[in-house]
This record gives sequence, C-alpha cells and structure tokens, in this order.
Amino acid sequence: MQKQQTVIKQGGHILRVSIFGELIDETPCIVLLHGGLDSLDTWKGFPEAIAKKTGLAVVAYERFGHGKSGQLTEIRDTDYRHHEAGTVLPDLLREWGINKVILVGHSDGGAIALMAAAYMPDRVVGICAIAPPLVPSSTVRGGIKQAIDDYENSNLAAKLSVYHGDATEALFYGWANAWLSKAFDHWSCVEELKKISCPVLLVFGQADDYGYQESLSLLQTHLVHPAEELLLEGVGHMPHHYAREETIEGIVKLIKKCESVYGFKTLH
Repeated sequence: MQKQQTVIKQGGHILRVSIFGELIDETPCIVLLHGGLDSLDTWKGFPEAIAKKTGLAVVAYERFGHGKSGQLTEIRDTDYRHHEAGTVLPDLLREWGINKVILVGHSDGGAIALMAAAYMPDRVVGICAIAPPLVPSSTVRGGIKQAIDDYENSNLAAKLSVYHGDATEALFYGWANAWLSKAFDHWSCVEELKKISCPVLLVFGQADDYGYQESLSLLQTHLVHPAEELLLEGVGHMPHHYAREETIEGIVKLIKKCESVYGFKTLH
C-alpha cells in the first residue's frame, strides 16, 4: 500500500500528515481526527488497517500543538473544537482537493467530526464518532481531574512526552484547563447536531472513564436521523485500539450505508 508522509501549512502552522493509499478524484476518502491528548503517532496501525479493509484512501493529520506540529503558546479557547471543525478542517480539505469525505474521529476528534458535518453538508458524506465527549458533565470533568492527578503524580506526563516532547505540558493543561473552566459550563454543539444530514456511526466503550451516557443521550435527542450505535461492553475510551476489529467492521457498514444514500461505489 502506498504511504506518504508530508506536511501542510495552515494558519501559519506546519502540520504533519500521513496518507495511506491513493487519493482519487470524485472518490470519497476517509479523514481521521485524533483525540485531545493524541497525535499522528498515537493512531498506531489504525489508519493503515482501515485503508486495507475498505480500499479507500485514509488521510490522518496532526492538529496544531500536538505531536511534532508546533507548541501551544496561548491559553486554549473553549471553542477550540468549533474552530477546528469550522475553519481548520474545511481549509485543509480544500487544500487537498477533497470533495467528498467520511470523517472518523476519536474523542475530541469525534466531536470535531460531528460539527464539521454541519458546517460542510455537501462535503461530508459520513461520520464515525468514537467516544466523543459532548457534554461538560461531572462525569467527564471527573475523568479530567483524574487525568490531572495521573499527570502530576503518576506516569501520564512521561507517557505523553513520548509523543509530544516539549509541547506536552502546554497541550495537556491547554486541554484540561479549557474543560474545567467556568466558561466551558455552557459549551454546546446542539445546533450543529441538528444540522447533520449524513449517516452517522457512534462507537462508545461502556467502561469509558469519561462516561458516555450523557453524550449518547444528547446525540439520540438532537440528531435528525437516528445514528447506528456500537456500544462495547468492558471497553474504555479507546475502542479503536481495544476493540479494533469491531470498530473497523462498524466503519465498513457505515460506508456501505453511505453508498446506498449517495449512490457511489467505494468498497473493494
């Protein structure tokens, strides 16, 4: 399989990109959106596995402040996910010449994928949102407070520094402080959820430290078209790693549904 490592400039920042397979005009591709403490490298073998299983090109890029794609120098705004969904991702898709895309996002990336579909209804033809935290609930914030304790008193900082190097501390506290801030109390993506028209797959681990019930309930209430749901018993916040086969099979079924809705043929 063809694999390309490159960089792209967006908003004055240099972002790392990996492309698995060949981007073909008028054929949808899959774009991966990683989590709030993740990077290009924390996907591990997931992008290549999806590309092999589906036959579609897979593009994974690293958001600014993550991995080797720069370092945050300012306090992270509470609308950082809206910004990624409404400004950064549309710019990147235009730069790559991608007209039809299936978004697969994990955690923060899942939330970004959902909102991006509302902002780009003609471009996004399918979404797989894996463990997206959409409600600043006590459960989610409790998980973040535990992550802070692990970062300051255990080995989480060392684990993250393997992937983020000197950018680790700014990234971690940029994420944690945004979620725990008073300004985040009323964060919402309800208006975006109401505008999603494409097929959606929701993947949640039922043992997620950040919870899942509040986000799932929000999606069930506000999505216009019911989503397919994959709820995985005994799985935590990383279904794409610890239930990879089930997650990828769910993505395959999502793509088949996209084919039937939009009338294109993608799977080999």
